[in-house]
Amino acid sequence: MTVKDTRVRDLCTTILMCLKISPGSLGFDYMRQAVILCYNDKTLIQYVTKKLYPQVGEYFHVTAGIVERAIRTAINKAYECGGLLGLNDFYDTIVFTNKFKYTNSELISIIVEKIRLEIMREEIYGDLKINNEES
Repeated sequence: MTVKDTRVRDLCTTILMCLKISPGSLGFDYMRQAVILCYNDKTLIQYVTKKLYPQVGEYFHVTAGIVERAIRTAINKAYECGGLLGLNDFYDTIVFTNKFKYTNSELISIIVEKIRLEIMREEIYGDLKINNEES
């Protein structure tokens, strides 16, 4: 596992916990793996039921149906306790209200993009620190 892979996993874990998705639930582990796979392959999010869930299921030795159901259950629990309102804090704007629920693929996409932005920001600021230190 590379440093970047570890960083993606850490960011994903932090985001899921901030959204009040319980780390003890299977949905947490399945969603984290789905986010990591989608981060590494942008096309997977377009084929959630045909490619993404089967890959996550293969990793955990379960069926795609079990993966889908566990992720949906985790999202529903987070929705019910208001945990998804944490998305607004990540983007400093209102991206979620309790008037609707995100689908599995929508929430996975949002988390993947947040991780992409964070890693880009770290790479840019990391480069700036190096450039400033050289001056």
